[in-house]
Amino acid sequence: MRKVLSIILSIAFIIAIIPVADAAEYNGFEYQANSAGTYVITGYNDFKTDYVNIPETINGIKVTAIGKSAFQNKTTISTVKFPESITAIASMAFYGCKNLNSVILSSSVKSIGSKAFSMCTGLTGINLQNVQTVGEHAFYGCSGITNLYCGNALKVIGAYAFQKCSDLTFIKQAPTLLYIGNYAFADCVSITSLTLPNKLTHIGNSAFKNCKSLNSLTFGSGILEIGAYAFENCSSLTALTIPNNISTIGRYAFALRNSTSTDFSHNISLTCTKNSQGTKYAKMHNVSVYITDLNKTYAYFGDINGNGKTDKNDAKSVLRIAASMDYGITGEKLFICDINCNGKIDTGDVSYILRNS
Repeated sequence: MRKVLSIILSIAFIIAIIPVADAAEYNGFEYQANSAGTYVITGYNDFKTDYVNIPETINGIKVTAIGKSAFQNKTTISTVKFPESITAIASMAFYGCKNLNSVILSSSVKSIGSKAFSMCTGLTGINLQNVQTVGEHAFYGCSGITNLYCGNALKVIGAYAFQKCSDLTFIKQAPTLLYIGNYAFADCVSITSLTLPNKLTHIGNSAFKNCKSLNSLTFGSGILEIGAYAFENCSSLTALTIPNNISTIGRYAFALRNSTSTDFSHNISLTCTKNSQGTKYAKMHNVSVYITDLNKTYAYFGDINGNGKTDKNDAKSVLRIAASMDYGITGEKLFICDINCNGKIDTGDVSYILRNS
């Protein structure tokens, strides 16, 4: 899945974006033909107006793409309107247009390239309509964006795509979304609520890191892998239900990290079923967990003697069981001490208990 999505991000609409002929100019727009025989806007030289209306045709030939860096750092632009002929926006097309506050995408735009609108700090909202792929860093540092509408076609959000969109508070997710890349929404400190779509299969490493206002997170019904540190430092997220369709939870996915060291802690409690990925995560990171099929909360895994903490006596007992020196255990005692959830007491469980005793 990751390899396929990477290919999609790197080659989507590549024919439409890459020009193959010499440049010409029309009403301030530089343009070139591509191999499909349509035109790509490659530059812009009109500094008299802040409103840019991309032409649908030039001399009767359709304009189908915005080329790489075509409007980069054009700080006089405030509004851009795209015609229905445009299908792709290339990398860095509007990078650094800090006064751009309105982007009117047409329903025909399917691909937004890497860094296409990065550092457009004046943008306050974006409607992706029928966009299918958002490239890496596409809206990185767009600190003024408050609302994101993902439409009903979006499948891929690339790495760092919306990182540091610090005013972003509302996200309308696309039901078609499959993939959220590494750091995609990291440092979006104003997001408070998130409901993930049913088709989502992957949340990348640190995807929502430092989303400090996030206090409500609901997972969809599809098989989902959650990357390492995915929700690190989401300090307002104090309770979470982990459904059984979660296939993987990476290390420290819901942890808090001390800014002055590499130490991790948790202020979250999990609700899940016995031997689920949620339970496994809770055991490995010593997180409080409510087991719905046991109707019981556990905060100290490895507490085989039941004194409310994990101590050296627990470590000795579990070590003897793992070494077959004492009889094995079953039921709740096995559940409490089987940290890696593989149905038995082994050296992995012993190592964990020794470290935490």
